[in-house]
Amino acid sequence: MNRRVVMVGAAVALGALLVLAFWLRWQYAQTISLYVDEFTTLWAARRTLELGAPLMPSGVLYTRGLLATYVTALAGALAGLDYITGRVPSILFGLATIAAIFAAGRREWNTRVGWLAALGLALLPEAIVWSGRARFYAQLQFFALLALWAAFWAMEEGRGARGELGGARGEGRVRKTARRQLVFAGLFLLALFSQEETVLLYPPIVIAMIVWHGWRYLLRRDVWPAHLLILAGMALRFAVEILGQPGFFETIQAERPYVGLILDVAAAWPAYASLLVAPERLPWTLAGLLAVTVALIALGRGGWRIAGIDRFHQATLFFAWI
Repeated sequence: MNRRVVMVGAAVALGALLVLAFWLRWQYAQTISLYVDEFTTLWAARRTLELGAPLMPSGVLYTRGLLATYVTALAGALAGLDYITGRVPSILFGLATIAAIFAAGRREWNTRVGWLAALGLALLPEAIVWSGRARFYAQLQFFALLALWAAFWAMEEGRGARGELGGARGEGRVRKTARRQLVFAGLFLLALFSQEETVLLYPPIVIAMIVWHGWRYLLRRDVWPAHLLILAGMALRFAVEILGQPGFFETIQAERPYVGLILDVAAAWPAYASLLVAPERLPWTLAGLLAVTVALIALGRGGWRIAGIDRFHQATLFFAWI
């Protein structure tokens, strides 16, 4: 079959899936009343329109989902701020995430994986809710997915960009890797300013880069500037938290942490188990475990050299690890 016909057919099918996804999210946005946290986001967006920053009447800066507040304020500036307008950015980010996960699945595995991921996300109840609320959830999901994909994409050039080739070809690969690392850094910072818990993704990403290419990989001139940029962004985000909420940050972090690890797995399991083992989700969980098992078998057969196994197995292990 003509490749162009296949591509047009895929584009039409993806468009139809996005129309269905939009309808589901639009129905939620129109018919479900505001969740309590949405009032806070809309109020912060209104203050941003009035003052240029989400300063509450108390003088405290509302920092939760900082970038999402500005995006909501922009939507309000363009179309008037109400609860429907405030929810529209989340709908758009939700649709963009479906397209992005299709592209990631298609590139790193195959077209069937891309379709399965896109269809699952389009119909996932939690994703519909996230994409229908005036909050940072859909925006965070979009930028976090792209940041993880970009990190894996940047690692693709790890061995070829060391400069062993010499001359213009080696320098070209160095520049290519540097650009990819900077794309990763930019997307990671967008996710970080969408929601601060993104910081928890950084350590496993760094560990993955070390496992793939060794710890010296992080010291290379085409890699370390991007990570320095990320660390600077983290410092800036922390400074905004401290300076924007003087005297409050420590109290908030102690009572209900913005950022924290779940260490009591036994206590947390009842709350999260349904996401993995509910009857309608169990097939997805088992399929994921099967893919990881197959990738680990391939890794063992390859002498436990992760850079030496097929690309799609590497993608399985990378995303499962994160």
